[in-house]
Amino acid sequence: MKNLLLGFSVAANIALAYMIFQDKDQMEDIKSRFDALTDQAEGKAKQVKGAITGDAGDKVSGNVDEGKGKVKEGVSDLKDKLTND
Repeated sequence: MKNLLLGFSVAANIALAYMIFQDKDQMEDIKSRFDALTDQAEGKAKQVKGAITGDAGDKVSGNVDEGKGKVKEGVSDLKDKLTND
């Protein structure tokens, strides 16, 4: 799971480096969306770990992280709607 997250991180950093030279607003949007997806992936990983080990704390922590990612994603979507209209 760590390798998957590391792969996401590397891909995001490459995309961000490219976007620095393109458009700061677009770069910020990509970064915030990546942060949201990372939080969701970490949350899912913690949920799975909690399910395998039977640790309720990991399950709850995973739910919180996943929820945090979904909120960030919702904020990004709302921001896009407000700037595009």
